[in-house]
Amino acid sequence: MEEKFDSKHWGNYFQSLQMKYYALLAAPLFLFAIAFLRAENGNAPLMRLGEQMEIYFLGFVTFFAFIVVLYLHFFVKNRNNSLARDKDLTKKLALYRKTALIKYVGLAIYQILIIFTFACTYHNGIMGLFTALLLYASFFRPELQTIRRDLKLNKEEYQQINYKA
Repeated sequence: MEEKFDSKHWGNYFQSLQMKYYALLAAPLFLFAIAFLRAENGNAPLMRLGEQMEIYFLGFVTFFAFIVVLYLHFFVKNRNNSLARDKDLTKKLALYRKTALIKYVGLAIYQILIIFTFACTYHNGIMGLFTALLLYASFFRPELQTIRRDLKLNKEEYQQINYKA
């Protein structure tokens, strides 16, 4: 049986989800700022890699980033499609939160690996890769409209969770 919650409950739900999202976005960004400032101050990279080894290292990290993002994207998309068929809105949104957190924790962990790579090499391409992952995360942030689209909510369900109205 589906429970009816008021707009305050859904406002708290979205606030909690977004705070976790922004925390998982900010932590790697803070670490990246430290690594970037170390590079700008002329500090030596954490490791000295030969040119050939650096190319392999950067290639592996970049290729693996592509694989991780594709996996997380399609994992979340498939899981949300299966959640969309569920009739219980509270269950649907609870599982959506878990799925979103899996995605953003995975991205945060991989961003930390990219920061470590940047600290080891100070390669500009890694800065671009980190920025691309930040942009990807920002395009799919958990907002009311994103959840409506991802879970294919009908008009009644959307009105029930629309805490802004």
